Amino acid sequence: MKNTLENEVIYITGASAGIGYATAELCLAYGATVVITGRNKENLDKAERELLKISSKVVAHNVDVSIESNINNSLEEIYKSFGKIDGLINNAPSIHTGRIIDLDLASWRTNFKANLDAVFLTTKKVLPWMEKAKKGAIVNVASVVGLKGVAYMSAYGAAKAGLINFTRATAIEAAPFVRVNCVIPGAVMTPATERAIPGEDLMEATMKTIPLKRIAEPVELAKPIAFLLSSDASFITGASLVVDGGKTADLNAGN
Repeated sequence: MKNTLENEVIYITGASAGIGYATAELCLAYGATVVITGRNKENLDKAERELLKISSKVVAHNVDVSIESNINNSLEEIYKSFGKIDGLINNAPSIHTGRIIDLDLASWRTNFKANLDAVFLTTKKVLPWMEKAKKGAIVNVASVVGLKGVAYMSAYGAAKAGLINFTRATAIEAAPFVRVNCVIPGAVMTPATERAIPGEDLMEATMKTIPLKRIAEPVELAKPIAFLLSSDASFITGASLVVDGGKTADLNAGN
């Protein structure tokens, strides 16, 4: 796949760490110009410095995807500068956990702002440009929590389930020139995962529940994302690719 993204402009939300950062690294290595966004400016600046060691074709935008004007201004600036956006990766996450009976409506809605509302906004903005160019690919990053019921994560799961369906609907509307797909990660070794699974014992216990007996590295999600962006995936649209080490394939009965 080397150089399959040569001279393309790829826009990634939530790219200062984890899956987004690893995807930015890979896209740069494949020859793309990469726009990274993040809400925390300090983390974003650090990511930009590291990515500049790979390629000079990095643009960093301090964006809070829960704010519509932030999204629109950033995307318009990139489109004005480069005249195109070839690839969009909706990755920025937001997780607010709690029992359903304890969640208030504001907490519930927090999960939708980044995970679903922001994807609607970026897609709505970018899709006309891609359709005009008769070329483009969008990859949304969901979660296995959107496929299975998980206690204390009802809002996050509902948002990610919505994202999976939104991906399919967008793929139909965007055809035939723009492809839209979804990657569905399981446990990935990101800062968010490390916060959610504190302690070596709990991490080990989590690994044991995964058929491949380990947690994914971010680059193991970046590779399928980059593939779906590339012309190598030219006949793939509306697809949901589960990348979870076999977790959701396992009934786990009697274990």
